[in-house]
Amino acid sequence: MDVHTLSDEHLMRQVGEGQLDKLGLLFERYHVRLYNFYMRTTADTELSQDLVQTVFERILKYRQSYKPDSPFKAWFYRIARNARADYFKKKKLPTDSLEQVYADRNRKIAEEGGHELEKQEKIRVLYEALDQLPDEKREILVLSQLEEMEYKEIAQIFEITENSARVRVHRALKALKEVFHKKY
Repeated sequence: MDVHTLSDEHLMRQVGEGQLDKLGLLFERYHVRLYNFYMRTTADTELSQDLVQTVFERILKYRQSYKPDSPFKAWFYRIARNARADYFKKKKLPTDSLEQVYADRNRKIAEEGGHELEKQEKIRVLYEALDQLPDEKREILVLSQLEEMEYKEIAQIFEITENSARVRVHRALKALKEVFHKKY
């Protein structure tokens, strides 16, 4: 069987059984998506890289806690959320103290300019609006809209019902729209 066609769940089951080389395949599948998730929720390149490494270290350390009949992606992103939260707790930083980092990122986007200046401006304003949302709303929007996760997956990550996930995504989108329209 081709290792590239194996499901994430099958690979994780093999990692749990001691076939640690299979973690490399999961890393290849997920490290870019995870990095992008962190960049969208922290706006910090170095921190995002560090957190990606932390997540894969935790997967290795806690591989026995993975339940083979549960979706890998939900377990994976739960570890990712916890790693991010642990970082901010350890540094004694509230997650919404990232305003300066976001402001720097938005300034860089605005300075890039180019022939699509109006589009760039809308994107900059959208990022600013996203940055103004509470942490949980920002996370749920990144997962649902940018990572294109289904409500079922989001529900598993946040340990809520699928209907609650749908409601939270809807409320987060509504909040984002309100902030965006105030700015643009």
